[in-house]
Amino acid sequence: MREVYGRPEYEVLWRQARKAVARGQVKLGYKAPNPAAAAAVSDLIGRQLTALVGTTIVVADLDERLRTGEFHCGLGEVLAAVHGEPVVFSPEQPSVDASRREWSDKILTEALTAAGLQSAPWASLWIDHVRRYAKLPPEQLAEPAAQAIAILSRLTLTPGAIPTEWIARTDLAADPRALDRGQKVAGLVLRAAALAHGFEFPKTADDERVLWERCGIALDGLSATVLSVGLPLPRHADLRDLGGAPRDLVAPGTVVWVCQNPRLVEAAIDAGLTKPLVCLSGGLNTVTRQLLSRLAASGAVIHCHADFDRTGLLLTRHVLAVTDGVPWRMGADDYREGLDLARAENVDLPPLGPDPGAAPWEPVLTEALRAGWAVDEEVVLPLLLADLS
Repeated sequence: MREVYGRPEYEVLWRQARKAVARGQVKLGYKAPNPAAAAAVSDLIGRQLTALVGTTIVVADLDERLRTGEFHCGLGEVLAAVHGEPVVFSPEQPSVDASRREWSDKILTEALTAAGLQSAPWASLWIDHVRRYAKLPPEQLAEPAAQAIAILSRLTLTPGAIPTEWIARTDLAADPRALDRGQKVAGLVLRAAALAHGFEFPKTADDERVLWERCGIALDGLSATVLSVGLPLPRHADLRDLGGAPRDLVAPGTVVWVCQNPRLVEAAIDAGLTKPLVCLSGGLNTVTRQLLSRLAASGAVIHCHADFDRTGLLLTRHVLAVTDGVPWRMGADDYREGLDLARAENVDLPPLGPDPGAAPWEPVLTEALRAGWAVDEEVVLPLLLADLS
């Protein structure tokens, strides 16, 4: 790395960058001393520079360009390699930016204190990151900081905690656009969320989605749905439908059946069955998790069935953990009965794979699965329908 970034063309850039990092500056001033330096730095930062013409470079942008470059190292690591020693941030160092830095810190500290978040494990790091990377001068910081902290006070920010309730992103902020991609408030919130959960700051839309959901936020209130029948909900309910539904969806003690495959729901409807049935549709999205959590909180007794394969066992474990429910025809004898049905009806079964995962509700099921065949819900459909009737 030193051979590449230690070339003379970068000498002025690294000198200015070192000063900026040491002072905590958001931007650095740069003037390429010659055409070779202008060309090299232009390639590095992704925009055209002209020799002997001054410009400003955002420190966070330079850091990000380096991290996505050949060595995937940040600005601090590059400066340490080039100069042979790390950069030490010195708040006592004289700087024209010192008073502005203190101004930003004061705004952020007061906003955190007002919300009771000043002692959060991520708070001091967040102040530093906002000052360095958020590209918000103190004159423009107070309002977005207050909005961001009001939002942060409603998020799940405990590392490892899985939310049981999700809020649509547009329903979280007073301004429905405040948390759209690229908005300043969204950046402030995501930076704190990443620090709280130990994530890298998200760089892609998918990274952002994962982080939002970890905090109990759905990207929108419409796209994710849950399929159900026998409940006071639309057949395909979204997050907004759940928000408008009664908190107690069923009476305490009501058995609510959970399946993996929509084919069982279809067959139940065709048979005129009306017992409460929730379908995972092959996964456990935010709306499904919220519905199951709410049913369990209402006193429902959750009975869960899924495929006898790795995904099915994983889904069953998750549902039982979320709801404190019980397995439904998910024992070793039920698996053997599914194999017998498949043989009797000459059904081709797919191979199970070497490691189907754990079945803590009945450990002997793991032994039975050594038969090596996956049994889908469709194979045992008549048995499940009999229970529902």
